[in-house]
Amino acid sequence: MASNNDNLLEQLIEAENSHDIERILALTADDVVIEDVPFGMVMKGKDGVKQGFTGFFTAVPDFKVEPKSWVTSDKSFAVEVILTGTQKGDLAGLSATGKSFSFRGCSFGEFENGKIKGKRDYWDSASLTKQLVGEQR
Repeated sequence: MASNNDNLLEQLIEAENSHDIERILALTADDVVIEDVPFGMVMKGKDGVKQGFTGFFTAVPDFKVEPKSWVTSDKSFAVEVILTGTQKGDLAGLSATGKSFSFRGCSFGEFENGKIKGKRDYWDSASLTKQLVGEQR
């Protein structure tokens, strides 16, 4: 039987896949902190999350998260994912390439009072760079 935190994590992934920013905000604590570690981006509070996801979904309008596995506890979670999309807009200083990508990542985070309190995303930035701009020397 799935726990409430499993359901919360599943709802977050569904909201990200449908690009439903209002749903993402409803699932997060008011003082949430979401970090995209490879991009060096930190989204603080609901305003920061709204701004960050709005920019990202604009740059990658077909973005999808495919969960491969996850574990949850009363207070925390870890999830392994495949991230896919097509870069149609500027993304973290990289001009739009129009190229598609698929790479692996993982997130670690915390729950508090039935909401996502924090999340740190780690993903294969070398693979993304190679797919979008080619080999780096």
